[in-house]
Amino acid sequence: MVYEALGWEAPEFGHMTLIINSETGKKLSKRDTNTLQFIEDYRKKGYLPEAVFNFIALLGWNPGGEDEIFSREELIKLFDENRLSKSPAAFDQKKLDWMSNDYIKRAELATIFEMAKPYLEEAGRLTDKSEKMVELYKPQMKSVDEIVPLTDLFFSDFPELTDAEREVMAGETVPVVLEAFKAKLEAMTDEEFVTENIFPQIKAVQKETGIKGKNLFMPIRIAVSGEMHGPELPDTIFLLGREKSIQHIENMLKEISK
Repeated sequence: MVYEALGWEAPEFGHMTLIINSETGKKLSKRDTNTLQFIEDYRKKGYLPEAVFNFIALLGWNPGGEDEIFSREELIKLFDENRLSKSPAAFDQKKLDWMSNDYIKRAELATIFEMAKPYLEEAGRLTDKSEKMVELYKPQMKSVDEIVPLTDLFFSDFPELTDAEREVMAGETVPVVLEAFKAKLEAMTDEEFVTENIFPQIKAVQKETGIKGKNLFMPIRIAVSGEMHGPELPDTIFLLGREKSIQHIENMLKEISK
C-alpha cells in the first residue's frame, strides 16, 4: 500500500471511507459508479503504477510548494505527518488523468508499447505499425487502453463525426481543399511519400487555392483522421499511408456531397 510505503498509518483504502468525490462533495462509496475506486480497475485500464502511487500519496496530504509530480523515493523523503489534512481528501479524477498522462509522456516508448500490446492484440490491431501508432498517440493517452479508440482511423473507412466536425466539413471551400490535396497525394510516388514531404503538399494547396489557416488544415485533418485535434498532421498522414489517406478523403467527399 502507498500509505505503508510512506510510513503512514493506512486507512481503509479499499472502500476509500475517508475520501469524497471532488465533483459532488459527497463521500465516495461503492455505489458511486462514475468513479473507478480500486487499484485493480486502474491497472486493467493501463494507468502507470507510478502515477497512481503519486496520486494516492497526495490524498489528504501535501508536501508544500506547487510541485505535484514526485518519485516514490521523493515522496517518502518529503513526508511530514504535520502536513496531513484534517479534512476529507477529494478524489479528483481529472487530476489523476492529468498526472497519468504526464507519466505516460515521460515514460520510455518501449515501456508504453509493451503495456499497449495486450489491448491492441485483443482488438485485433497488433500490426507491424503498432509501435509507431503508440509513439504517435503516446502524448495524448491518460491510460494505455486508450490506444484502441485512438487508432480507429487506421482500421475504418469513414470516421464517426461530431456535430462540430460536421459543421466544419459543411464549409463552402472544403471540397476544393480536399480535391486539391487528394490530387497532391495521388501525384506522389512511394519514394516521395515521406513525412517531411507531406506538409509542403498542404502548403502547395494553399498557394493554388488561396485557402489558408483553419479553412485549409482543419478539413484535411478531419477528412483523414476524423478528428479536429490530434498529433502532427503529416505524421498522421504518413503513418496512415498514401492509399488509405486518399480513400478517407474520397469517402469524405462522397459524404459531404450528399
